[in-house]
Amino acid sequence: MPVVRISSYLLLYAAFLVCAGGCAQKTRAVAFTPQVEEHAAEASDENRLDNLPVETLVARGEQYRAQRKLSLAKLHYLQALKLEPESVPIYISLGTVLLEMGQVSQASTAFADALALDPDSFAALAGTAKVKRFEGQYREAEKLFQQALLIEPDNVAALTELAICYDVDGRYQQAETLYRQVIKQNPELASGFNNLGFNLLLQGDYTQAIEAFQGALARTPENVRARNNLAAAHILAGDEVKGLSMFKDTMGQAKAYNNVGFIYLVQKHWDKAEKAFSKALELSPDYYVKAGKNLDYLKTLIADQQEQNSENNPAKPEGQ
Repeated sequence: MPVVRISSYLLLYAAFLVCAGGCAQKTRAVAFTPQVEEHAAEASDENRLDNLPVETLVARGEQYRAQRKLSLAKLHYLQALKLEPESVPIYISLGTVLLEMGQVSQASTAFADALALDPDSFAALAGTAKVKRFEGQYREAEKLFQQALLIEPDNVAALTELAICYDVDGRYQQAETLYRQVIKQNPELASGFNNLGFNLLLQGDYTQAIEAFQGALARTPENVRARNNLAAAHILAGDEVKGLSMFKDTMGQAKAYNNVGFIYLVQKHWDKAEKAFSKALELSPDYYVKAGKNLDYLKTLIADQQEQNSENNPAKPEGQ
């Protein structure tokens, strides 16, 4: 199978792979919708917060954040800032929670306030960089992560975030260097191997990608994310049977065939993609709507390709 350079399509595909088994690990934040019970708790707590010292407010904020009661955490950090309006750590905690809630512009303001108070704060620089990445400003994010790494050169999170910016910008080898640095510093970190494996997929080095994903699974055998990525790597390397088998184990047959179809779509193997999407529909026509949408999209791509070929190679007039 020829090596296929894949970038934006596979990055899009990665979003599915990352969450295929449930997003227990950190991913992009989504808009937060607090539950009714939490609103009631807010109303009750708001009447009691005025009498609490800063230390208690911050401690409760951390507790609520750990419990994923993010609006309550936000409320406590805001109250703490009323008492200590120049506390860099509290601004950073508030910004982090706001980013997790999907309130990106407010998070940006909180991190900016922290930077105004302490321009050399690693956490404030890294937080601002994350905001830029959320906003799609990858070059700005890159500069800020580089600044942060001047303060903490071995910070794994910042190294990984910077590598992601390089990946998005197509600078895969620069990203690879950082992923390998993370692994060297933390040889038992499964996510380091998983990130490296995906980077190698983007470079078309499927053999090494497989080894990297296997490294992730050796460290966390129940890692569904790494297993799905390994399945994709096997398919990209030409071993559809093995990849499909692994997908079936983690997500069922219909999703497995849909994933296979998407990979073939990325590689422009139209016939194989159509067969895989059709198989997904056959297995679960009511449940797996995505396969039908992907099949429709595939037909659009084929039609566009045929039209482009026709324009590039116009038919010669027939002789009399």
